[in-house]
Amino acid sequence: MNLVLFIHQDSSKKGKALKTAIKNNVGGGESLTFQTVNKLESRLKKTSSTEKEILILLAESKTRLDELTSLIYLLENKRIILILPDESKETISKASQFFPRFFTPISCKYDDLCSVINKMMGQEIINNNIKGGDDNGRTC
Repeated sequence: MNLVLFIHQDSSKKGKALKTAIKNNVGGGESLTFQTVNKLESRLKKTSSTEKEILILLAESKTRLDELTSLIYLLENKRIILILPDESKETISKASQFFPRFFTPISCKYDDLCSVINKMMGQEIINNNIKGGDDNGRTC
């Protein structure tokens, strides 16, 4: 299962901490990083809802969360993880519109986040094995 990360080009320190945590603590899969909302939007328009990937969206500010909200129509039936700028009621309310599998505030460690990603990836492997294929969807 692939990871698709949205880490805006303006979120340098916060984005670097997230990428480092994922690189050091998440096993398997490839990752692809988008640094602008427009590039993420283009990518989402090209992929189907059955694509086996996890979208990890870093909303380092309320403005960025608002920008990402404009893409909700492209995120239907996707596996979404949101990293939020704060835990205010307003932010949580906006986050719930994405129907994320998991959300967390910005951190410097991301231990829980990495644990969730690993579990999601592990569950996909189990599901594929039950269906008679390996984690790449090929039949054994």
